[in-house]
Amino acid sequence: MKTTRATLTIYHKLIALIVALLIAVVGSLALYLSSQQIAAMSAALRTKAATYGSVMASQTISAIAFSDRETAREVLTSIDADADVTSVVLYAGDGQVLYSRGAATPGLPVIDVAASRVIDTASRIAAVVPVVSLEGPRGVLVIELSTESLRVARAHVRSLALFTGLAALSGGIVAAWLIARRIARRLRAIADVASAVAGGDLTQQPINDKGRDEIGVLATAFNAMLSQIQQLLAHVQELARQEQERLAGLVAQRTAQLDARNAEMRLVFDEVDQGLFMVDLDGTLASERSAAVERLLGPAPASGKLHDYIQAFAPESAKWFALQWEMLCEGELPPELCLAQLPARFEVAQRHLELHYKLTDSDGRRRVLVVISDITARVLRQRAERDERETSSLMSRMLRGRVGFLAFHAEAAQYTTAIAAGPQDDAAFRRTVHTLKGIAALEGIESISELCHELETAMADGEARAAREAARAIADRWEHVTSKISPFIAAASNRVELVPGDLERMEGAIRGKAPANQLLAMVQSWRHERVEHRLQRFADDAHALAARLGKGSVDVAVEVLGDLRLPNDRWSGFWNAFTHAVRNAVDHGLETPDERAAHGKPTARLALRAKRDGNELVIEIEDNGRGVDWSKVAERAQTRGLPHATKSDLAEALFHDGLSTRDVASEISGRGIGLSALRHECVAIGGNVTISSTGGAGTTMRFHWHCSSAQHEPLQIAG
Repeated sequence: MKTTRATLTIYHKLIALIVALLIAVVGSLALYLSSQQIAAMSAALRTKAATYGSVMASQTISAIAFSDRETAREVLTSIDADADVTSVVLYAGDGQVLYSRGAATPGLPVIDVAASRVIDTASRIAAVVPVVSLEGPRGVLVIELSTESLRVARAHVRSLALFTGLAALSGGIVAAWLIARRIARRLRAIADVASAVAGGDLTQQPINDKGRDEIGVLATAFNAMLSQIQQLLAHVQELARQEQERLAGLVAQRTAQLDARNAEMRLVFDEVDQGLFMVDLDGTLASERSAAVERLLGPAPASGKLHDYIQAFAPESAKWFALQWEMLCEGELPPELCLAQLPARFEVAQRHLELHYKLTDSDGRRRVLVVISDITARVLRQRAERDERETSSLMSRMLRGRVGFLAFHAEAAQYTTAIAAGPQDDAAFRRTVHTLKGIAALEGIESISELCHELETAMADGEARAAREAARAIADRWEHVTSKISPFIAAASNRVELVPGDLERMEGAIRGKAPANQLLAMVQSWRHERVEHRLQRFADDAHALAARLGKGSVDVAVEVLGDLRLPNDRWSGFWNAFTHAVRNAVDHGLETPDERAAHGKPTARLALRAKRDGNELVIEIEDNGRGVDWSKVAERAQTRGLPHATKSDLAEALFHDGLSTRDVASEISGRGIGLSALRHECVAIGGNVTISSTGGAGTTMRFHWHCSSAQHEPLQIAG
């Protein structure tokens, strides 16, 4: 517990000092004077005793000489009237008592007294005087005086001294109090004004102290200082008033300018297409926002919370938005990352809106600036450009290969119909989606490829609703894309595609009078697609895909021995699935130019081959890329519980549905479905597939079927 020490004021100190001095002086004087007076009285009593002894001794000489008692009595009774005399004894020379009055103090020396003596006892003063005649000592006279009068006088003197001292002390104390109070009052007056001035109160009146002593001089100096301070304050206040008036004018002028600018800015904000508003980290919307905000998003919610705003115009994104905003407020992740995860695109009332978020920090207050842009025109323009681009790509491919394009269109239509029926959690449906994604990308229909990738992602994440929406979007998009070229497809379906070599061979056969069945076989083969044309289309796709993936220049060779043609109704599924082999070779196999340069490898090469080898039809795709990572295949196979002890086990695992050496799936590859779909289509038409790969040297994938037809006849596949 803290205690406060009492502080003595100068008033108390002065009184204490003066009283202490008075006590010392008065006490000393009282003691000194009373002791002097008592000493004088004591000396007087001793003198009196000695005088009595000396006078009476001379008067009693004759009485002692003649042993005359009567004379002794007559002489000595003369001092009986003195009340101080308590006893008188006259001794003869032989010690005989000639006269005695009162009780003498025993033990006094009365024999052989040669000289007068004054002896002090407890309560008396005794004068012992020898009685001496001309003949010599005759006797001794002892006179004792009582000290009672001395004691009374001493007590009286002391009482008087005490009374006088107390009176003097009382007077001194009163005088000290008056002096101390006056001095303290004068000093307190100065201290009070000084304290008030120190506290900022400069309106104090001057100190009224006319004294000429040091305190008066101090008061006069303080009054002068206070006057100077008050004058200085008045000057400063005047300057402050003038400055305040000037600043008030400036503030009014600046306020008017700001009001005008704010009005202009408000006009600009209300006229611009972008919506602007600020949001506190707790989700509270700022009161100030551009007019475009409500025009684009609708009226702000009554709660004033951004989360409720999102719930109003985009309920499907509200939950994700709330989660990411909470992570932004917690500060566990970088703010830029949290803002990037917030939904950026919305479709509100048939408008496409884009939201940008920027974290601001003004005056230590962190808020988020939200900028809303109406990108409907841009989206429509991009869609129109995409439609035009995809239509041009389809028209170009149809012109390069009518038969192959018609086969692609028919196969893709079947895929989209199967997908539109609804997502199914089986391998066949996943292969269908993955194959459509691949062939759509190679045919230049990127919108279909992207939607297929979204469908695969939704199925992998278990989002049934998103998967259904993506499936419907694929069917709608396919119908929209093909509707633009449907007249051309109808016209192309009723035509036969020939090249000059076909006519030259027909003319040669006719001139050579070839049998009718041979001529019929040649004509029937015209309904089928040239293998060379199909592979050349894959070569073009490989070039485009390599450029898209940053693989640099790729030397793609198409090698076809003979005039090979295949019936579309049987081979369209394989050709569509062969897309995955081309995409895997470019994406998985071929390295980037920097990687090839680092390993000292030549230009990237891809070979597409087709030939008849005896009774077999062989189709190959070969690259000189990085090769298959068999160790990763073994690792993934072991994880899935597949055999992986031998090379054949690993080759079999590579074609297993769902196995991929990629850690992350992309729109190009990584799902582990493409090769499975490819082998499935190859086996479905009686073929087989083998693969050989050397790390760092490349990969060759070989497809082969048994056949029984001649080179210029329609190729028939066994089984």
